[in-house]
Amino acid sequence: MLALTPDDPGDQLATGPLEGIRVIDVGHVLAGPFAATLLGDLGADVIKVENPRGGDTLRSLSPKANGVPLWWKVAGRNKRCVALDLKVPEAKELLLRLIDQADVFIENFRAGTLERMGLGPDLLMERNPRLIILRISGFGQGPLGTGRPGYGRIGEAMSGTANLTGEAGGRPLHVGFSLGDATTGLMGAYGVLAALHERAGSGRGEIVDLALFESLFRMIEWQLPMADALDRVPRRQGNQFPIGYAVAGSFRSSDGRWVTLSAATTRSIARVLETVGGEEMAGDPRFITLSGREQPENLLLIEQAITDWVAARTAQDLMDAFDHTDVAVGYVYDAEMMLDDPLFEEREAVVTVPDADLGSLRMPGIVPKLHRKPGAIRWTGPEIGAHTDEVLKDVLGLSDEELARLEQLSAFG
Repeated sequence: MLALTPDDPGDQLATGPLEGIRVIDVGHVLAGPFAATLLGDLGADVIKVENPRGGDTLRSLSPKANGVPLWWKVAGRNKRCVALDLKVPEAKELLLRLIDQADVFIENFRAGTLERMGLGPDLLMERNPRLIILRISGFGQGPLGTGRPGYGRIGEAMSGTANLTGEAGGRPLHVGFSLGDATTGLMGAYGVLAALHERAGSGRGEIVDLALFESLFRMIEWQLPMADALDRVPRRQGNQFPIGYAVAGSFRSSDGRWVTLSAATTRSIARVLETVGGEEMAGDPRFITLSGREQPENLLLIEQAITDWVAARTAQDLMDAFDHTDVAVGYVYDAEMMLDDPLFEEREAVVTVPDADLGSLRMPGIVPKLHRKPGAIRWTGPEIGAHTDEVLKDVLGLSDEELARLEQLSAFG
């Protein structure tokens, strides 16, 4: 898949199932902007409004190649970037006029910030009753969350995710990417789509309110019922599933490659035991009885046996041993492996996108896959304010003279 780069910007916007939906993104760094990017991938016209002095913080956080921010090239893709200094009244009025003609408005400031800016939902929805407002904050828009800074890691900790991640008895761990922000952006896009569907019938706008801990918290469905009904609080167990008997883990092979294995059914567990320890281990009552399934120490014995078995073999030996069985095995991928893997290419999980600064750049493709209108990566993350004139002319109908007057007022920084 390559980005579509026709000369006519109208053609660039006309692709994907969300064609005709206009999104104003005033978010920063990750959760809100990620929701906007997902909508843009599927055809929405996303207008990113940034402070002209530096723009989205993600531009400076990003690793750079020859001074070009790489993360931003993905995070800012399919967005038309407008620079407005909202401290200038005329610039703030331009933002309000853009919102008047939008379907969706996305922000992820601290709770209460939008109201202090004079951009509260009551005002916005009075001006545009069909507006969908996505609000992402650390702790939600209630009184307990107002003014409190919250980041993805705090959400991960509150959700129970960190409590369940790490070695048994060890310290809680966070994963090596912005899990809390990304899942909240994903849930935010889901909420926006639900609100747009409802609006098609009612004609009325909606507010989607998300706290950063809620998305991951919702995904761990079993921790609350266990604590409530069984008075049992699950804890981290390394690679083992904290609430049930499953043989799983990551193991290092004799050729230095990391592999992962998972067996969760009686038949697949028996296959692992027989392969690793022969009939003696497969028939050991500690590992095959119902009571044995509730003993963590027995799982540790199995894990050690697998560790030793894999360490004496190559990674390919492991793959061959469980080929055509219901034991799931696979390599632990790094980014270099993803770039070279034919399945990633077949699925268009890795795509090559033309880029004005770098020539081209490989990045994640569009998820989910739609067949009739799959969306497209139309361009990579642009410079600050790259589309200011285009958007203000296209959406608001401003003339060159009006743009020149606003520039004199420093509305664009």
